[in-house]
Amino acid sequence: MLDKLAPANVLVLDSGNALFANAGVATEPEKARAGFILGVMEQLGTKVMAVGQRDLSAGLPFLEKLAKGSKVKLLSANLVRGGKRVFDAGVVIDAGGVKVGIVGLTAVGPVAPDKDVTAGATIAAAREALKSLGPRDLTIVLAATSYADGMQLSTELKGEVDFVIQSGEFRGTQPAQRMDDQSALLFASAQKGQALAKVQVSLGNGKGPFVDLSVGDRDQQQADFLASQVKTLEARLAAAKDKSATGELKKTLVDLKGRQKDLAAAMAKRVAPTAKTMKLEWVLLGQDVADDPKLKAEVLKYEPTYSGAH
Repeated sequence: MLDKLAPANVLVLDSGNALFANAGVATEPEKARAGFILGVMEQLGTKVMAVGQRDLSAGLPFLEKLAKGSKVKLLSANLVRGGKRVFDAGVVIDAGGVKVGIVGLTAVGPVAPDKDVTAGATIAAAREALKSLGPRDLTIVLAATSYADGMQLSTELKGEVDFVIQSGEFRGTQPAQRMDDQSALLFASAQKGQALAKVQVSLGNGKGPFVDLSVGDRDQQQADFLASQVKTLEARLAAAKDKSATGELKKTLVDLKGRQKDLAAAMAKRVAPTAKTMKLEWVLLGQDVADDPKLKAEVLKYEPTYSGAH
């Protein structure tokens, strides 16, 4: 699937909590599975992953050993051991000439297997990391946190961050969210790798917050619906003979046409020609996506009950 996209213009990221099913629980088979998952992420071209609490289920030394030599760079601005940060806080990656600044965050709290490892406050750590990133065209926070914490990051870091990509609690394939037009767009992770989020980005003049083109699509669907309702009411009005019924139809028609006018005005203002824009598309990995035979054979070693196409 990723092979069909232009590699120079694609940046594959993971918001973490990918390696283990449960925080603090890691049997030997689960450790082997974690290694396999990181290897597959590398094959997919994943450049960066935030470190989540579930990625630390076998302890920090295990994760450090697993990641040694991997092409997947692990980030966490707030994970510390003995008061010292363990991984890089952020990185700037060139993707097709676009400089993308990325900061990783771990959910606040102690790491179960390691007494001297903990994750501190996210917002302060993110701000400190952002200051050290240097020049960039796009800024992303990979937040291996709860959705509520992701929304807080989106709001508190408005003007400093473009996107917050969250993991740690399953929200399914929902649209990007934000508290207001100035907040960073928040993307929630799908459940158990059952979908791939593709975000197409255009930087426009590089100024201001991103405009979500998916909202425009929903507006257009609403506009099409209103147009069909107006057409239906006009036909009913033309055929109506009862005066009381005619009055109600006219009143409803005026209301619908008013809504059409308001929506059209909002749509006209929504996207300026020079605006920065993004569009989120969820690619569901169901039966219509063919299995890779070699990869499936490997998966079956770790997930013997697997039967669907993913």
